[in-house]
Amino acid sequence: MARLSGWGFVVLGGVLAVGCAYPRRGTSLTPAGNQVQSLGVPAHVWKLRLVGASVPPQRRGGMDWDEDGGLPDAFVRIYRGGELVFESPVREDTLEPTFDEALPKNVWLPPDQEVRLELWDRDDGPANDPIGIWRGQGLPGNAVPDADARISMENGASLTLRLSVPEAHRGVGVAQYEVRSDELILLEVLEHSPAGRAGLSAGDRVVSIGGRRVEEMSEAEAASALSMAADRREALSVRKTSGQEEEVELDRGYVWLTM
Repeated sequence: MARLSGWGFVVLGGVLAVGCAYPRRGTSLTPAGNQVQSLGVPAHVWKLRLVGASVPPQRRGGMDWDEDGGLPDAFVRIYRGGELVFESPVREDTLEPTFDEALPKNVWLPPDQEVRLELWDRDDGPANDPIGIWRGQGLPGNAVPDADARISMENGASLTLRLSVPEAHRGVGVAQYEVRSDELILLEVLEHSPAGRAGLSAGDRVVSIGGRRVEEMSEAEAASALSMAADRREALSVRKTSGQEEEVELDRGYVWLTM
């Protein structure tokens, strides 16, 4: 799965903030909207929305959630294979928090990795209080597309979520590249994208787009040509990290941004 590099957040299609000798860019993305078809959706990738939760009236042992008798301030954490994928905003002072919060990107939740759904009470002190946890391999069995799934947790808590077809974008899927006078050096390639499916990877060097050498283009022309290469079905001449130069053709499928 693709990760952003240590250079920080990249706005696809824009120039990355300075900090290196050569400018850095990312190819543009356009939301596909209702054009999306189920064909080509990557396995185990979903759009996930947190709907709400139910919190028991008291903590374990019959204790109040807050010292002053107040109600919990609930939030959700989602883990995949021990990695924190998402943390929701806090819903304050309620036993029935309504999140109505979609994760900012599609989420990859394969059945061979442990998934943990955790409900917490935000505390003013150094530690938060656990409300309930669900853990299993992949998604809960009752989580099916386009239906609310109520997930039972320990201590009588529950979490309700909804799965739907993941969101798609049109584009090439090169999240970051470095502009040189005679080549474009790929620094980050999104896995679920035309570039990723064509086998492009970090370290590859694009030297020609649609038969035109990068050295013959301005920086803006090269950026536009790379961003439009999939739509125009223009082959890329790529010098691989092995030193071998290859002709690479990109499909016109979607880019699936995942977390």
